[in-house]
Amino acid sequence: MSESADGTARKDGTDTMAQASKAAKPNAFARLSRYLNDVRAEMKRVVWPARKEVINSSGIVITTLIIFVILILIYDQISLFVVNNLSKIGG
Repeated sequence: MSESADGTARKDGTDTMAQASKAAKPNAFARLSRYLNDVRAEMKRVVWPARKEVINSSGIVITTLIIFVILILIYDQISLFVVNNLSKIGG
């Protein structure tokens, strides 16, 4: 037998606090409705960037991406050259 927080014991091993929280839990549709209302309220508080700012940020991201792709390509080609030459030396 288990003992609950208020000292009452139940034969099935659960306490009264666990059953009280299960009983107070709303159904899935009520929780979904509340969640969607909360999302709508939060979306109204969002400060969306201006079109110019989005274009500028996107340009920076794309430029940085291109630079890193080129750097990794160069590193890969140098590594390939070194490994090929080392394998020729080793036999």
